[in-house]
Amino acid sequence: MAIARMKKVLVVAPVSEADGVAEALQELGVLEVVKEDPWSRGGDSHEKAGLSTAGGQYHGTHARGDVHGFEDLDQRLAELKYCIEFFDRFEKVKKNLIQQFAGGKIPLAESVFEEYGGLHEDGHRVYEKCRRLDEELSRLHNEEARVHDTLRQLQPWEWLDMPLASIPGGRAFCVILCEIPVRAFDEVEKVLEDACYAVHIEPGPAGKRTIPTSIICLATDGRRALDVLAERGMSPSQLPALEGTAAQEIRAFMEELSRIADESALVLEEVKPLLSERVKVFSLYDYLSIERERRLLERDCPATRTALAVEGWARASDMPALEKALRSRFGLVHIESRDPAEGETPPVALDNPGPVTPFEAVTEIYSLPQRGSVDPTFALAPFFFIFFGMALGDVGYGIGLTALSVLLLKKVKMAGLAKKLFTLLAVCGVSSALVGVLTGGWLGNLIKIPPLWFNPMDNPMLMLGVSFALGVIQIYVGLGIKFYSNARRGRLVDGIFDQGFWYLFLSGLLMLLGGSGLRNAGLTAGGQWLAIAGVAGLILTQGRAHRNPIKRLGSGLLSLYGVTGYLSDVLSYSRLLALGLASTVIAVVIDDMALRMLGIPFVGWIPMILLLVVGHGFNLAINVVGSYVHSSRLQYVEFFSKFFEGGGRRFLPFRKRTRYIEVMEEGEA
Repeated sequence: MAIARMKKVLVVAPVSEADGVAEALQELGVLEVVKEDPWSRGGDSHEKAGLSTAGGQYHGTHARGDVHGFEDLDQRLAELKYCIEFFDRFEKVKKNLIQQFAGGKIPLAESVFEEYGGLHEDGHRVYEKCRRLDEELSRLHNEEARVHDTLRQLQPWEWLDMPLASIPGGRAFCVILCEIPVRAFDEVEKVLEDACYAVHIEPGPAGKRTIPTSIICLATDGRRALDVLAERGMSPSQLPALEGTAAQEIRAFMEELSRIADESALVLEEVKPLLSERVKVFSLYDYLSIERERRLLERDCPATRTALAVEGWARASDMPALEKALRSRFGLVHIESRDPAEGETPPVALDNPGPVTPFEAVTEIYSLPQRGSVDPTFALAPFFFIFFGMALGDVGYGIGLTALSVLLLKKVKMAGLAKKLFTLLAVCGVSSALVGVLTGGWLGNLIKIPPLWFNPMDNPMLMLGVSFALGVIQIYVGLGIKFYSNARRGRLVDGIFDQGFWYLFLSGLLMLLGGSGLRNAGLTAGGQWLAIAGVAGLILTQGRAHRNPIKRLGSGLLSLYGVTGYLSDVLSYSRLLALGLASTVIAVVIDDMALRMLGIPFVGWIPMILLLVVGHGFNLAINVVGSYVHSSRLQYVEFFSKFFEGGGRRFLPFRKRTRYIEVMEEGEA
């Protein structure tokens, strides 16, 4: 139950060493930089350390101004980002679900990463090629869109045998093209013949809804014909004034589309060699991003004419390494650390023993604890381990889960929360195997090995009793942690009143139930007195915040209603029985169905093996998810509610952070 002890750190060095200090801190990755002025707080302990001797009088500004070349660095990063987005349009890096969760970075040896990080000119050359090809593709795309748009206009009139340029007509006659709805064609034709002195109406091939129609009339009747169409919600079709007929122009445009496709193919052939430069571009982008973060630190940290100050938070356990690294590299450097002052909120980092570290994933997914509160990881670890095993409860499934998780940890480079989570699944696979040995779960009942303890399908009530017992123990542990937290903060009386009396009351109720079940008069009597003592204590103390004695007594009486919450919490642990039985029953059904396949002559073993592999694989997948989710829920709802104080801010040290490349040690990649 450890939250790492944090120290507020101040590093002062000559301003000439700014780049070296920033680089050293980035390589160490143990200091979370706080961008505030350490000299501006009057009376601060750092000010009393005589830091003015580091050089010059502080004037309240960043004496160095912007780092030279900062705009050029941003420009290079923008170019590389453009290249990456350009590559993604043609060959998206495919990541499976595991890689998406874990980050899916490309592993690369540190020496290769450093080499690629120096290829600035190559990066600019790739950018210029990408820009040129992108512009060429955009031009071809615009041409293609223009041609397709023209074709859409012309295709309904492919049957028309007059040049498109002559369609508006002349002084003597008028040509109107219009797509008339099928249901209104006869009516429009009749009205036009009645309205115009001389009119020729020529319909084209009918479509699903409209009939493309050519209307030829005297020029003097043109306005009258347009009015007839407008009254019925129709407007003339406007075609481009091209020299040939619609059919001739359509053939020409189809040839143009073919030309555009050929040119696009040639451009795409030029794109393919560029895709091989992707890893170099990724590396250069990450390398320059690291450099940019370092320059930001140099630019934003306060400085005098001669001294630079970097302030931040570090784990107390990392202080020796931090001091050794900086003092061995820089002659003039001052390092000072202190405990957090009142009103300061340091970041939170969990610090647990190796076997407990994977279970930090459960805590971190929920929330980090507040400073001064208790880290629940150490306490929840054994419960989560047991609950997951009870929910999955099969030797074969446990071995499979552990093997698969270990394989993924080796094949997919993971860090942080993803690494903890898959390590947790590997550990919980061991729990499932152990529970399977105790309860006789060997891929359902495929392997006939008797249980070392009992079979939940034969004795579900015993499994239910074990689930309830574990729930009571975990709730007691949660109350104990809250009591410890109160005592550590000097509120021992609150701990006795708020947790101690509940211990008495709940223990008394359990003894009453146990005594009645066992017909043990002594146990029943002891439980009765414990329950009475707990009830009396709760009634007298739970309303102590009120001065009015009536309100105090009423609040105390109402507090007893909380026993229903504890009862529902205990009942929630019955989900362990339900999950365990569900995985076992499905596995047994799969086994029975598979074994029946052997009745098929000669080839029965083939569908049997397929059904066993697919069925047990599916059962493992869905029950791993259920086991994890419900084991976590028991921690978050039933356990954490007793003591946990979340809302801590995550510790984010200044370090080399990459987006695309996982930099590996030599020989590890």
